[in-house]
Amino acid sequence: MKLLYQTYESSSPLEAREVLERIERLLSHEGVEYITCGLRVASTSTPIVILGFQPKLHTRKNWVGLNPFAFVTSVDIHCEPVEGTSARVTIRINRRRAILHVAFWGTCGALMAQAMPEPAGVILFGGMLLAAWFSIVKFLAGHLVKQEIMDEVGVRASGVVGRRSWALPFR
Repeated sequence: MKLLYQTYESSSPLEAREVLERIERLLSHEGVEYITCGLRVASTSTPIVILGFQPKLHTRKNWVGLNPFAFVTSVDIHCEPVEGTSARVTIRINRRRAILHVAFWGTCGALMAQAMPEPAGVILFGGMLLAAWFSIVKFLAGHLVKQEIMDEVGVRASGVVGRRSWALPFR
């Protein structure tokens, strides 16, 4: 399902085994439990954060300071060797938890909008829903997860691999 799953693909100048080792180190540092099978890493549990001051929510790996893996249900990363010593990396992100966060904020917006006059309530509800969708689902549970993995395997947006291969969904 396109709404729940987002897939990204890129290539790395590193060998597939080294890419997986770096990704495993990143997932361990961010509190994600995972299993490995061959050249695939799949998360079994991502950090669940209830309160905003829990240490699992915060990280120093990105400029936002939030652990993006706390907003996704699972991450599945597959590497396959390609010509030479490079690897093709495919990241599949399950965003169900992020969509539930948006549903929560949408419900809060709907409850607040009921107490307001008609046009202002609609604007508030729509604004809250759009802000939650783009900040949680698109940014935290999409771009930021991809960016942390991309930084960990040494692929920069202006470096070896062009920005377009990461920016566009694979499927």
